[in-house]
Amino acid sequence: MKLYFMKKEALDILKSNLDTVYNMYFTEKDNKWLWKVCGGDPFVEFKEIQDFQLAPIDSDMSKGEVEFANCKIIYKHLSFLTESQACDERLWAGMCHSVYYSYLRKRWDYDTKSPKNQKEAVSNVKSRFFFSGGTRAGLFRNSIAKCWWVGRNTYDPSNVNPFEKLDIIGSNDISSKISDIFYSNNFSANPIILNGIVKAFKNFKDENIQLSLKEHIRPSLQFLNAVGGGVVLDCLDEDEIADMLIDNIYGIIQGDQQSVEIEAESEEYEDMDIDGNEIPEENIEKSTQNEYVVVGQIVNVYVKETDEIKSILVNYLPNSTKIPPLAKSLIGCYIGDEVLFQGKTYLIKEIQK
Repeated sequence: MKLYFMKKEALDILKSNLDTVYNMYFTEKDNKWLWKVCGGDPFVEFKEIQDFQLAPIDSDMSKGEVEFANCKIIYKHLSFLTESQACDERLWAGMCHSVYYSYLRKRWDYDTKSPKNQKEAVSNVKSRFFFSGGTRAGLFRNSIAKCWWVGRNTYDPSNVNPFEKLDIIGSNDISSKISDIFYSNNFSANPIILNGIVKAFKNFKDENIQLSLKEHIRPSLQFLNAVGGGVVLDCLDEDEIADMLIDNIYGIIQGDQQSVEIEAESEEYEDMDIDGNEIPEENIEKSTQNEYVVVGQIVNVYVKETDEIKSILVNYLPNSTKIPPLAKSLIGCYIGDEVLFQGKTYLIKEIQK
């Protein structure tokens, strides 16, 4: 099996002409059309390796399970790549347009469906076969690259099951989890933070508590991100990270704490649907509310039951990683939100930076 880089000239030609050639990904069963568009061979050989197969698309597995399996398969067989090579768009574009061209057409149903419209099709082809939105975004959106990087960030050769972390994260909603954990928040850049997140997930898995991405995981990751605004997460150990997430998720489950809520239309988290499709910019409803409460701010609230105004410091207790429960309940809320806490209603009137 030969791996190919895409030549820089060919890469530039294809990306700059996607508005006119995007339909070729839907109509052409093989990649021979690339030679004509690029004016010659678009590839340069990189390395010959032992042949391996990706997870079968026409099996009983869901698309999420296929992608989950490919995270293990791709990293296991391409673990020899250096970080520099694995950050190179030419490598992943080369693989997507050569050895895995037919596979990706089938993975994204390009072999059976026609594009809905030009703008959406161009956007999806760009993110799936190339890099879109910069290098870091590209690493976790390109169909092959994201599997390698998720595999790399969760692989532990010292463990009996080297992919235990990935198994704990699980295959359900895997595309959205990749976006939330590895791209939107970039927690994977610090293995201690990632280990803490996985440890929190394991806690609920061991308790046989099913977590929802939208209701539990996403709000708690945003809570952790908000905490990062008030304390350097890099200074915490994985148990402290796990404890913060566990406390927040239990708060959501028990309904006794107001946790960070991310609206379904939030641009930061919902620029891809669950199947990895880019959502057109004009379809994203942007919030018109003011900035929400984060750690380190002072919040003025009106207590309805006692008819009084209070100022609450949203921050950590001295020499602690704990935030007072009332203050914690305000994180992620906006001016005008009402928070119920221990029988009282707190109406947020002002957020002081």
